[in-house]
Amino acid sequence: MKIKGFIFDLDGTLADTLPELNRAMNVTRSRFGLPPIGRADVLRGINDGPRTFIERTFPAGTDKETIDRATEFYIYDYEQYYMGTKTAFDGMKETVAEMHALGCKTAVLTNKAHTAAVLLVEQIFGKGVFDPILGVKDKPLKPDPDAALGIARLFGCTPDEICFVGDSHIDMQTGVNAGMHTIGVSYGYKPVDVLLANGAEHIANTPREILEIAKNIE
Repeated sequence: MKIKGFIFDLDGTLADTLPELNRAMNVTRSRFGLPPIGRADVLRGINDGPRTFIERTFPAGTDKETIDRATEFYIYDYEQYYMGTKTAFDGMKETVAEMHALGCKTAVLTNKAHTAAVLLVEQIFGKGVFDPILGVKDKPLKPDPDAALGIARLFGCTPDEICFVGDSHIDMQTGVNAGMHTIGVSYGYKPVDVLLANGAEHIANTPREILEIAKNIE
């Protein structure tokens, strides 16, 4: 098999974390006297890191100081809820195990806060399944390709030997920018047309399809 490594997004790709994201955001909004929001608003706000999530879901024209404070609160509030996600999407654990059985390496690259990402992935999959697990420490990592290319070097692979797997336009842009093969997942948080418009070479409708697609990449 040509593909030697897989880089996965986390939210909407490995696990359904939306309920916890929604719950934490509404707690943060309540601190500022704002009403709760629902799934549609959360979907419009995610993928570009905690601060951008706040900017997109708070009222237009909110001042920088309030955004700064709300971002700090949101990171704290999400820490109270993110471990509520305890399972991966159906078939994902088995798919990752088969990847390893074929000698492939796996990593996670997410715009979620780094500490939350590491703890959540290890809670769901166990330690050592994904190495490395990279999340945001100061600014979003994606769609800048540097972190993805760093993972490729760590794997000892060329970009052309890696599949970047995700459910958003940001993920597809990252894979394209890094010169990697891109697999968009239709079961995540963004429509298929968005994935295709941003560079998805392939669409997987289930976790198991990810590996089947990769096996056929030449």
